[in-house]
Amino acid sequence: MNEPNAEAIAAPTQKPLNASAHVANEALVETDGLFRDAPIPILIEDWSGIKAWVDSLRTNGIDDLESYIDQHPEVIDKLRELHTFVDANDATLALFDAASKEVFFEWSRELLPANRFSNSQVLRAMFEGHASCQGERVLTTLTGRKVPIVWRCSLPKDIAQYRRLHFYAFDVTEHKENADRLQALRAQMARTARVSMVGQLVASITHEIGQPLGAVRTGLDAAVRWLDRPEPNVTEALAAFRHASQWTDDIAGICRRLRGFLAGAPVEAVELDCAEIVDSAMLLIASEANAHAITLAKEIEPAVTAYADRIQLQQVLTNLLINGIHAIAAASAAGRAPLLTVRARRYNDSQTLFEVVDTGGGIQALQPDAIFQPLSSTKSDGMGMGLPISKSIVEAHGGAIWVADTGDAGTRFCFTLPRSARAHGTGRLVAHATRAALNGNDGSR
Repeated sequence: MNEPNAEAIAAPTQKPLNASAHVANEALVETDGLFRDAPIPILIEDWSGIKAWVDSLRTNGIDDLESYIDQHPEVIDKLRELHTFVDANDATLALFDAASKEVFFEWSRELLPANRFSNSQVLRAMFEGHASCQGERVLTTLTGRKVPIVWRCSLPKDIAQYRRLHFYAFDVTEHKENADRLQALRAQMARTARVSMVGQLVASITHEIGQPLGAVRTGLDAAVRWLDRPEPNVTEALAAFRHASQWTDDIAGICRRLRGFLAGAPVEAVELDCAEIVDSAMLLIASEANAHAITLAKEIEPAVTAYADRIQLQQVLTNLLINGIHAIAAASAAGRAPLLTVRARRYNDSQTLFEVVDTGGGIQALQPDAIFQPLSSTKSDGMGMGLPISKSIVEAHGGAIWVADTGDAGTRFCFTLPRSARAHGTGRLVAHATRAALNGNDGSR
């Protein structure tokens, strides 16, 4: 197999157009007002020499273009010798802040340098015989502005037509800025939601930290008493010190979880033990549940796992549990046993199903799933962000969240997450199938 070499690339079969060719083409295109005055930037380029080179790869038995470029990265720059800019309309000149075509063509190589990611989009489409190609690129104008664009080009079958390929550019600066603002707003909403929950969690966290602090004090006092004797009992004192040390570790763990929860720790999806993460969420709301005499229960399938960020999964469970506590407290006069249950089990080879079930008064809404919309709350003092953020977290992990049952006897929230990193890629499709199957076939509460 004879591979095209650098010399072959540097010797084009079609001589690139020179400055006089630009003038000739300009005279022709000036008669076409539609091209010159089009509101979309259009750049005409000569790719005929590159097309001939691409066809020669096929002739020489090369069937994997990406591998070939990986082995010969210099071809991207060398192929520029087979390429010429032919013409540009007024919108293109405005895009690059060029005062005239002469100025644009003088700086065209610097304005549009060889770029493997962008150029390979065209090369791959030519190599595979596609009718069109498109890609994204960030341009730098003559005044130094950065302009993100999406470009598109139709690819003809006739090699002669590659002498005038039309590249259409779409300035997506506003779209990118809006997307960045939306992303920043979502991040701020997520942080606000976490902070808004602090008021609900303060009593629980204070209680949880107060307990181990009290145990540490008790252990240290005991150690002092064992040592402050005519005959110190070192063995008992050491045991008391070890007990205090264990409670100190618990305090540190609670503080780490709270710090990550409030600071918006980076997403670090790992394979989690569902039993452990359910326990940690219940730990945070235990005091609140005790204050309302609510019994907490869990039904966790042995060895079941979920692939998720620990802090974010804990946030989802905590939010659902707090909502369940408030629902039960609001329906305390109904005479039902106040019970809040968390379940976790395998649903199939790729998904784990979580359920949070309360015995409250249900969601009084025509469309229960509407509570996942931002600023929608069934509580008079609610901000309406906890459930939307929970929905965002679950869906970002490739899962789904929904209200499975609601009514006078309580509400059952369900959400799914991938069981492992391998299952993460197909999580969304399976999640929707899970939801449909459970709503149709599983009416248990």
